Amino acid sequence: MPPIEALPVEIICRIADKCMVETISDIKLSARSQVALAQTNRHVYNIIRPLLRATRVCIAAEEGRLDIIKKAYRDGANLNVTGSTKHGQRGTPLQYAIMNGHRDILEFLVEVGVDPHVPSVGLCECWQHMSDTKPYVLHTAINHGKIKGAAKLLVQKLGAYWSVKDLPALQDEPDEEKEEQKEVIDLLANLPGPGPAGDALTYAMSRHEHDLEERILARPDLDVSVADSLGRTPLFNAIVSRRLDIAMTLLERPEADAGIAQQNDLTPLHAAVDARSLPLVEALLKRPEVDATKKDDVNTTPFHLATQHGELEIVKLLLEQPGVDVASPDDDGMTPLHWAVRSRYLMLHPWKRRKGETGESFCEPAGYRSESLEIIEILLARPEVNAGLHSKDGLTPLHRACSIGDRRVAELLLKRKEVDPKARGLNGQTPLHIAASCTRRGALMLMGSLLEQPGIEITDTDYDGRTILHYVCGCLRKAWNASLVIETALREGVPIDQVSKNGLSAFHQAICSGDYNIAMLLLDLGADPMVSTRFKYNNNLLHLCLKGDGSSADVNKIMRESIKRRIEIDTLTDSPLYDAWNDEKEQVEDVEGIRSMDILIGTDCTPLFLTAIGEENIEGMRALLDAGADPNATVIIRDLELEGKTKGNRQAFLSGVFRHSWDPEEPSNDDIFEKEDVIALLIQHGSRIDFDGSADSPLQEACKAAEDGRGALLEIILKCSTSKSVSQRHAIEVISEYADKPQHGEIGQILQMLRIFERKHFGT
Repeated sequence: MPPIEALPVEIICRIADKCMVETISDIKLSARSQVALAQTNRHVYNIIRPLLRATRVCIAAEEGRLDIIKKAYRDGANLNVTGSTKHGQRGTPLQYAIMNGHRDILEFLVEVGVDPHVPSVGLCECWQHMSDTKPYVLHTAINHGKIKGAAKLLVQKLGAYWSVKDLPALQDEPDEEKEEQKEVIDLLANLPGPGPAGDALTYAMSRHEHDLEERILARPDLDVSVADSLGRTPLFNAIVSRRLDIAMTLLERPEADAGIAQQNDLTPLHAAVDARSLPLVEALLKRPEVDATKKDDVNTTPFHLATQHGELEIVKLLLEQPGVDVASPDDDGMTPLHWAVRSRYLMLHPWKRRKGETGESFCEPAGYRSESLEIIEILLARPEVNAGLHSKDGLTPLHRACSIGDRRVAELLLKRKEVDPKARGLNGQTPLHIAASCTRRGALMLMGSLLEQPGIEITDTDYDGRTILHYVCGCLRKAWNASLVIETALREGVPIDQVSKNGLSAFHQAICSGDYNIAMLLLDLGADPMVSTRFKYNNNLLHLCLKGDGSSADVNKIMRESIKRRIEIDTLTDSPLYDAWNDEKEQVEDVEGIRSMDILIGTDCTPLFLTAIGEENIEGMRALLDAGADPNATVIIRDLELEGKTKGNRQAFLSGVFRHSWDPEEPSNDDIFEKEDVIALLIQHGSRIDFDGSADSPLQEACKAAEDGRGALLEIILKCSTSKSVSQRHAIEVISEYADKPQHGEIGQILQMLRIFERKHFGT
């Protein structure tokens, strides 16, 4: 076995970390345990000692111990290193001093010239969903500091400029505007050099501070071709800020280079086309450094963007440029023809400002863009354009036309030899399936046109076994008569209870999409709601009903029908961890043409739990309780944000209800009283206020809320509970816990309430 000296430094540090006591909130005790290990080996000691010194200095900065910091400095300590005073946090002594209001330490650290651009972790909740974003001390001073003038001092004496990497403090968004912050902004905006000048102009444009804009534009050190930390020039930023007047002004400057691309290879021409500004596109195309064929890092050209927005005049202008490619796909497989077809639907592309307008955008009326139709005709006339290509999601331009119910474009495309009316998407969706999912009025006649094509059958299924009924029922409520298509499909032999590979019938699809009228119609037509009993992550039909957007009345109708058919009442879900910061939602299924609900809530639970935490549904709760639902069923926390922060993942039923019922997590007494009927009904039917697991019981949680001045919860559960709701042993344990605490106002009142309850129900 090799000696410890042979191990990599990282492994030795990991060993030391593992020796920290479980109660890691006491960093001093943890540091002492590290010392004990380090002293057993000189090599370990030499590695661990600097880490311990950093921790010691940060604790001193937090506690205001200037003497310790000065001694550490005299001993040669590096005051730029980060240390931790609490689990999950790392910051510099400068940050801890500013956050805790110790001006003398701030001034000393400024005097010795510490680095203001050292990244921290966990000191604030800003950008907490972005793990790579680690704030510097200027962000701390502006947003979380307790020392007046700290930010100004950092800028003037230490040259602080950035809030985080690549983000100037000018672009930081404080919680509230303060007079002091205006002074810091003025300081930063007047720093010399083309970089600060460009950042200041971007700041002024984003906030429409016209006086500041004019001052910056008049500065001799402004260079519109000098890029910022993300590769964006002032010219590019002016265009993406929709400040086209300033963009035109910048183009007149002799140093302007309109061909510079930013980090993702977007050019000013890309931005001008995206802004849908014909005059600016014209001005850029006259410049020799501008390349109209330039692709960004996802192979999008200015021509792709012009077709995406349905900008006919810009399309014509770009077609005059040499080398413009009208047929190649971008990285998503979308050709200009795909984008042009999509742009026919006005609600699927960015809103456009009126000429000369710089304020808020307005919404164009719904309909189809005639300009887009002309672009489609121009593209179809080009010999290199293949109208039958599939994008990466498997959809052809015909699928795209069907998704917006555009019969006119669909019929244009169907005249082409390369266009297959039976073409399949990734999940095997035909254009007919996609048209059936469209909510627009034109979709009904479009389906008729498709069914006239040779080889198209209304009974066709996709690769997962979905029929046309799944697509009709699996989307928003239609502007056309859905019952007509449903009845026609059934008459032509489409099975009403056909189940997809995910276990969903058309009825279940209607529940997932929130269309309860269609769901009830299918029941009337003979659909069996129990044809499948388990869905993704072990959700059953009751879970789907209660996680969807239906009204309580509609949900309760389906629940009563399911209970009659002996659905399992206490099915417990089995979910993965829920990450609230993850943009990718976990749905029942993710299929083009199907609308599906988000299925994760951060807790594994039974249907009864869902009736208790959502929009008030006492009638639904009673129905489940009368059918035998368990009011003490298992509740398991599956929330990434709470992982490791609770005593255990298993909770009492009522504790889970408390956790989900209020946002923010500390409700007012009025918020709590709004939930009184729900809590009372659960306790009356047997929900317990004690708990046999490691987590706090509902009674303990209510007492803690009362300590914080929110006594309503304790009042409610003690009023509704009896000796059947809690064991005498647990009641005495909680009483003893509060009897040992200092008897200030809230503690004394809690203790009195607990003793009255215990005497009343247990007679002691």
